Amino acid sequence: MTVKDRQNESILIVLPLDGEIVAIDQVPDPIFSGKMMGDGAAVIPENGKIVAPVDGTLSMIAATKHAFGFKTESGQDILVHVGLETVGLEGEPFTVHAKVGDKVKKGDLIAEVDLDLLKEKGINPITPVIICGNSSSLVIETASGKGKAGETAILTLTPKAEEAETTAVSAETGDSRPAAEKKEAKAGKKPE
Repeated sequence: MTVKDRQNESILIVLPLDGEIVAIDQVPDPIFSGKMMGDGAAVIPENGKIVAPVDGTLSMIAATKHAFGFKTESGQDILVHVGLETVGLEGEPFTVHAKVGDKVKKGDLIAEVDLDLLKEKGINPITPVIICGNSSSLVIETASGKGKAGETAILTLTPKAEEAETTAVSAETGDSRPAAEKKEAKAGKKPE
């Protein structure tokens, strides 16, 4: 696999709900805005239809039906967390239409949430879309503006060039050291 091939392996994550895209640091909850669960973005939903944001597998449904995990075909884990403080509602405003293990395509209906009930209870419906696990090897591009669920990109994940180089060289030589360490070794320097 060449570096160019690896760089073209972007993962496109689409909106899980119709609405306005906002940066993750704009989510009024420090768990999300501080990226404690991972990097990502969020959507302020306009309706309650929750769809798959990626092609892959529905890997998790929270017992309280407010959060959904997806594993992309390339193995990246994505979390869709519908609303803030929705865990305390114990699933009341949610109707789930899918089950863990289902193969999904972008735009497949997963669940519905009653946004009017959230509003009545004073709950912010903002929905973070989180990249789970270590995202330091990815270039993360966040979209902006309004969009349509299952169609409009919210995030694009692309492997960083150095990571792509490391992977490509490793495939050719079997050397699994990071690219910088290989350069030092070639120059006769000892890694620190």
